[in-house]
Amino acid sequence: MAQRGFSLSISDRLSSRQATAFAQWIGGANVLRNYKVREYRDLLAQGRGAEINQAYAPIKQDPDVAFLKDIPVQILRNAASSAYTDAEAARKGVSRFPKVKGRNKKRSCIITQELFDLQPVANDKTQVTIYDSATRKRTKLFSITLPYSSASLSKQFIISRQGRSFSFSGSLDDGQTYPDNEALLNDVAYLDDDKLLGYITGLDGGVARPLQACNGTIFDYTPEEKRQLRRHNDRIKRLQAALSGKKRRNGNKSRRCESNNQRHLANQIATLHGKIRRLRRNFAHRVSRNVVETSGEIICVEDLKLKAMTRRAKKKTQGRQTLKNGARAKSGLNRSLSNVGLGQIYTLIKYKANARNKGFLKINPAYTSQECHACGSRNTARPTQAGFHCLACGLKANADENAARNSAKRGVRDIKSGAFAAKAKPRKTIARRRKKHLESDLPLVGERPSGKKSERREDGLASLAASHVSMVETSGISPETSGSLHLSHAEAATLSTTKVDPSG
Repeated sequence: MAQRGFSLSISDRLSSRQATAFAQWIGGANVLRNYKVREYRDLLAQGRGAEINQAYAPIKQDPDVAFLKDIPVQILRNAASSAYTDAEAARKGVSRFPKVKGRNKKRSCIITQELFDLQPVANDKTQVTIYDSATRKRTKLFSITLPYSSASLSKQFIISRQGRSFSFSGSLDDGQTYPDNEALLNDVAYLDDDKLLGYITGLDGGVARPLQACNGTIFDYTPEEKRQLRRHNDRIKRLQAALSGKKRRNGNKSRRCESNNQRHLANQIATLHGKIRRLRRNFAHRVSRNVVETSGEIICVEDLKLKAMTRRAKKKTQGRQTLKNGARAKSGLNRSLSNVGLGQIYTLIKYKANARNKGFLKINPAYTSQECHACGSRNTARPTQAGFHCLACGLKANADENAARNSAKRGVRDIKSGAFAAKAKPRKTIARRRKKHLESDLPLVGERPSGKKSERREDGLASLAASHVSMVETSGISPETSGSLHLSHAEAATLSTTKVDPSG
């Protein structure tokens, strides 16, 4: 059976009391998690990795975080268990070491069975009731009706917060069985090249055309969506300039807002970023659905390194002089790439394609924009951003469509050679890395050795306690409705399998 995920915005359903309680839970869970992450990091730097544990009782005794005593112990236990699981996975070489989450990041807390109750209602719906504690004298804190049967829902939920927006998410078993993506690709590997090419739809992602199919179809924002994105980004620039000016004139000692006027501007900026995020998410869902409905049996996309592509421009210096590095142009390009959201689109395309028995394949993107799809020559020219001219065979075409056709051709090559299955090889690397870490107590994967940089990091609990005060200032909240978001199979499976160890 397949695990599906769901996420619902609950900001408009919360009273001030409920929003404050959830903010306290999320803030407390994040403070405890950050404390444990720092503790694990210090233990490993000292070569004491065997002492890592899930204990959180000593932390509650610290007077700087006395507010943790007012939070249900189940919330704290779940946060400690989650941090411990992440740290152990990193110590064994399976994943990177967990990072400390700041107050500007999306934070969450895990709600397990002790704090909620499921009550079936009519038409296979379920009412989820969350209580303020797990004691006998507990009172109802919040309830929500989900359009799923109680038997299909998982045994834990997650309440998340970003700024003043709250969301309620979980996973469920939809009762259906979906084919494996690798099996779908293997099923067509026996076809000859020409017939296989007819089954494949190649896609090329970019800025001028967010998504271009090899059959000529273009997937782009509507004119109204483009206008809204421009308007929101322009207003964010003005508000950020005003906020920076106020901080400078008021002589802020830190980057945080230190007056009500500054907080008001910061809230306006956060609201606009939320609107942009919802526009991008809506676009990703619409485009992914249209791509899957109009594509062939196999969908090929470029395996782009989006994180590296959207890094800020590096500083250039000559002696003590700072040279121009094109930072303004690079920032504009990064913003355009972020507006497209190719990573999110590809994730949605994959799980929606598999649900329709269609395969998904990522190919090497090297030279797809420079190679002629007709003759294979790289003796080409780009007279304009959209133009493509092959100097070998004389082909003239749109550059994005040419790249999409190259993606389809490379998909044929990878399927016939079985190159798509090569992604299973890192399991051997993980096994070797795990063995290496078990034999010697080495620092965590992705962690820098202790030194001046790590010593300069803010490790004091006083700052965490101060951040908690701002977390719970949610009375008078004026939230916006964000709608529901369905997660991918992989994300839902991760959510459902992240079990909490009650023994922590």
